[in-house]
Amino acid sequence: MDVLETLCADVLAGAGMRPADAAMTARHLVDAEVKGVVSHGVQRVAYYLDQFASGGCSRVAEITVERRGGAIARIDGGTGLGILAMERAVEEAIVMGRSSPLVSLAVENVAHTGRMGCYTEKLAATGKLAIVFGGGGQGRFAMVAPHGGRAPHLSTNPWAIAMPGGRHGVVSVDFATCVTANGKIRLRRNAGQDLPEGWVIDKHGNPSTAIADYDDGGAILPMGAHKGYGMGLIAELMGFAMLPASHEFNWLLIALDLDAFGTASRYDALAEEMIEATRAVPPAPGFDRVRVPGDPEREREGRCREQGVPLSDSVWRGLAGAAQASGVALPAATT
Repeated sequence: MDVLETLCADVLAGAGMRPADAAMTARHLVDAEVKGVVSHGVQRVAYYLDQFASGGCSRVAEITVERRGGAIARIDGGTGLGILAMERAVEEAIVMGRSSPLVSLAVENVAHTGRMGCYTEKLAATGKLAIVFGGGGQGRFAMVAPHGGRAPHLSTNPWAIAMPGGRHGVVSVDFATCVTANGKIRLRRNAGQDLPEGWVIDKHGNPSTAIADYDDGGAILPMGAHKGYGMGLIAELMGFAMLPASHEFNWLLIALDLDAFGTASRYDALAEEMIEATRAVPPAPGFDRVRVPGDPEREREGRCREQGVPLSDSVWRGLAGAAQASGVALPAATT
C-alpha cells in the first residue's frame, strides 16, 4: 500500500500538483482502492492527468472558505480536485461543530471529488450523523435516464451517509443514484468487457449490455427505478438551482452532532445492539452472513493490508502510462 501511495503521489506531483496536495490525493485514491471502490481508486490518476491537460481541472488551486454565521460555510475549490476541497470542508465542519450542533457547508467550483464516503466516515468518527450529496452537472454530464425516459438527462448524483457504530466502527452508505457509477463503466470499457444486464439502455430505450450502445446516445438507468430517480433529481435541484453554476458538481455537506437532542450518552450501546441484532439475522441462500454497510470495505481493506493491493491489468497499464507521462520511474518490484 505504501509503495502504491508513493507512486501515485509522485505521478501527481510530477504532473504539477503541489507535493502535499498530491500526497493527500494519493492517500484518498489508495484508500478507495483497498476498500473495493475501484471506480474511484488509482485508475483516477490517469484520468486526473487528462483533466489537467484538457483544462478540466487545475493542477494548483487555492481553496477559500466563506463563513456565513457559525453554522453555514461555502468552500470554493478554485477549480482544483474536489478531494482537496472536501477534505477542507471536513476540517471546517469539525471546527464549526464545536459551537453549533448542526452545520452545513456548500462545496463549489471543484473537479472530481473521489469517494464521497471518505468524508462522511471521517465526520461520523467524530460523533456526527454526516450526509453529503452532489449535483449541478446534468447539462454537461448527462448520462442517466429519468425514470420513464429513454435519453440521458441527469448525472450520477451521488449520496453518502454515515453514523458511528460504537465499537463496530462507522456504518457508511455511499452510492450513485443510478444503477452503477460511470467509473465502473469506464473500468469495463478499458478492459474490453460488456456490461451486466440492467445497467444501461440504448438510445431507443431498449436494454443493452454493449458499451457501444451506451456510448451512442444510451443512458444508465436510475437505481431502484423511481426511488433513485427521485434522489438524483433532489441532488440536481440542490446543485443546479440552489447553488451557483458548478464547475463539475456542487456538493452539500451536513453534519449533526449525536448529542443535538441530548441522547448521546446512550447512543453507542443502542447502536452496537442494533448492529449486532442485524448481523445475527440468518443469511439468505447465497450469502455467508449478514453485513452492515461498511463491513465489506473493512474486510477488503484488511485483506489488502495482509496480501497487498490487487490491480487489474487495465488499471495498471493506465497507472504505468501516467507515470511515464510524468517522468516517474515505476517501483522496481512492479516492473
